[in-house]
Amino acid sequence: MTAPDPAKKLQALVKKLRSQYGEPVPEGDCEGCPEDGCRLLWRLVYAFLAWEASASKAGAATKRLHHAVIDYNEMRVCLNDELAAMIGERYPRAHERAARLRSTLNDLYRREHSVKLERAQTLGKREAREYMDSLDGMPPFVSARLSLVALGGHAFPLDERIHQALLEEEAVPAGLPLPDAAGWLERHFRAGEALPAYLLIEKWMEDRPAQRKPATARAGGAKGRPAPEKTRGAARPGRAGKP
Repeated sequence: MTAPDPAKKLQALVKKLRSQYGEPVPEGDCEGCPEDGCRLLWRLVYAFLAWEASASKAGAATKRLHHAVIDYNEMRVCLNDELAAMIGERYPRAHERAARLRSTLNDLYRREHSVKLERAQTLGKREAREYMDSLDGMPPFVSARLSLVALGGHAFPLDERIHQALLEEEAVPAGLPLPDAAGWLERHFRAGEALPAYLLIEKWMEDRPAQRKPATARAGGAKGRPAPEKTRGAARPGRAGKP
């Protein structure tokens, strides 16, 4: 029996999803952002919360986190346990997610002397992706999503959840580890095709029944986990201000 062609399976899946959902619009990740000046950082936080989690959870947690701090500098100096409590202790990978986000924000502060991402907007698309990939704690999914959705780069964000779903649909080659599968997807789509395809798959993942994670699954392609911190005290109460 001839093995299924994953490229054809992927094309058929995207076609089916476009028929089901229509043409996608990338607006949900910055819903609630108070001003254009912080939109890129807002999308960075959203991408961190969308990594290995649903879009609806990410949207709610992004707003919750922004309501809990005054600005991004306060988000940066929170301890990991404090930030995880703001996100929600039951949120998927809450403590690892908090540690990674803080590492990235602190690396931005060390490089730019402020928590800002404006430099990424002044670089070429490839250089901007390399800059984001180099930030401490940054999962490849997060930098790929930010590059694709916010900076007009060519990428395909892939985490364990999406990878497993595509494997079950035979829409990616079965023998490829997650980082190589992300590269395969990136090469499969031409410029301008990856964004609508990814947004359709993201919407599909929101509606798709949760699947049991394989016992051997790991955080594909992510850098080493930041060291945990001891809790300084109870999580801060919610704040009225937003970054």
